[in-house]
Amino acid sequence: MYNFVMYCKTYSGDYLYIQKMIESFSLYNKDGIVLFLSVPEKEVNIFKNFEKKNIKLISDESYAGRYFASHTSYNFSIGYFNQEICKLAFWETGFAENYLCVDSDVIFIRDFYISDFMKNEKTPYTVLVQDKDLHAAKWYPHAKYRKEWIKKIWEYIDYDDKRYRTCHGFQVINANVMNSLKNDFMKQKKLGYKDLIEYSPLEFSWYNAWFQKSKLIEEYAVEHFVRYFHNKADYNFSRIEALSLESLKKEYIGIVLNSNWSKDKNKLTYKKINFFEKILYILFSSI
Repeated sequence: MYNFVMYCKTYSGDYLYIQKMIESFSLYNKDGIVLFLSVPEKEVNIFKNFEKKNIKLISDESYAGRYFASHTSYNFSIGYFNQEICKLAFWETGFAENYLCVDSDVIFIRDFYISDFMKNEKTPYTVLVQDKDLHAAKWYPHAKYRKEWIKKIWEYIDYDDKRYRTCHGFQVINANVMNSLKNDFMKQKKLGYKDLIEYSPLEFSWYNAWFQKSKLIEEYAVEHFVRYFHNKADYNFSRIEALSLESLKKEYIGIVLNSNWSKDKNKLTYKKINFFEKILYILFSSI
């Protein structure tokens, strides 16, 4: 068992993203952190070329197949639904005590080390935020139902904390916390992972809620490890703010430009701030 690894659930539709992600992962991974790529069994051969000393390839079905749902009442594809199950179930492989879930479309932008994610050998940093600024933004249309789904989880596990601290992703998941969630909560209520996601499709919020309620490991709360650009408006506002990649590197290990923005996956890069955007920033900041 590794003490800490990274884990990415992906599939052939995100192949170009994975190429970019692994390029940046290999460039900036200074501690030789192992990355597990989890893909559908029928697509394992497609990703074989990525395997090397610190990149391991596993099939989704090898550890989560027995938990998969065949349908969902939400307006999600069944693949999207089951990838949430995979993230929760990965601890059952026994490969890692702690694993950082990373998305296919992340691009790492600076050197990173195990110490960026682990307070000490046993205790991870845990992303726990309220996202008040995001929920207040008009350009973020998901705020209302996301809040409702989070509150449902808190109420269901009987966790009375009105801060509702959680995260969008890139969480370090601890196997002991997941073991407790499954055996101390899910088994008692006769629930499977698909029941959790069907009740509220926020896999990281299930973990975060139980992490805070169970208090199995010490809490070292941090903000997100990566800078999410949730949609094109979020990205465009960052341009007006003249938020450069150099500035982002000071606070984040990576960036995520939502993969639904463009059909051309090669266009999703964070471009340098141009002259026009610098002028806009000067004009708006002087008002």
